[in-house]
Amino acid sequence: MSFYTGTQCELLYAMPASGVAVTAAAATILSGTTAANPPFGLPAGFFAQASAGGAGRSLLIKGGGWYTVGTTAVTNIIKIGLNTTQNTAAIAVTLAATGAWTTVASQSNVEFEFEVMVTCTAPGKAGTNGSFNSMGHLLIGQANNAANPTLQTVGAQWATPIMIGAAQTAAGFDPTVTQYVEVSNQWSVTTGAPTATLTNFYVFGLN
Repeated sequence: MSFYTGTQCELLYAMPASGVAVTAAAATILSGTTAANPPFGLPAGFFAQASAGGAGRSLLIKGGGWYTVGTTAVTNIIKIGLNTTQNTAAIAVTLAATGAWTTVASQSNVEFEFEVMVTCTAPGKAGTNGSFNSMGHLLIGQANNAANPTLQTVGAQWATPIMIGAAQTAAGFDPTVTQYVEVSNQWSVTTGAPTATLTNFYVFGLN
């Protein structure tokens, strides 16, 4: 903290427990959904025009967990975004998402980790007039304290990056109501019983 502006990076939320294991061939919330493991809601007016808000206010969203895939390779979609109603699988405002990427068959204890930078470009008003720029990445690779990749060789134990995020995300963002920051997972099929669990999830306020 420089004390030039009196602001600092602040941890707004740390998910207190692992989310539910997602096994469905439908979008399902990975992050907190229960009273004991609640979701994080950005307070109404967080991005509103005020001495501490308005355009330029930013978040850093980080998280990760594990997934397992059976003998059949499947596709997966991971999405980070905002909902006005918690535990809504069809995330209303997508901040960052993968496409349907194809897994490697017969993989267990595969780690995934993501980081997304989010900046409010227009705080908007009541309705759906706010917008963001977002940019980040998702990393996927063997872990569990046992990864031994051969560097410069792409293989099952190589951490594969997927770039996520889109400029000027605007649809559905209302700055005057609570916006829940949530993560969803969607398997293409349930063949081979794929499963994913979010173990760590953090939301930081950057200013």
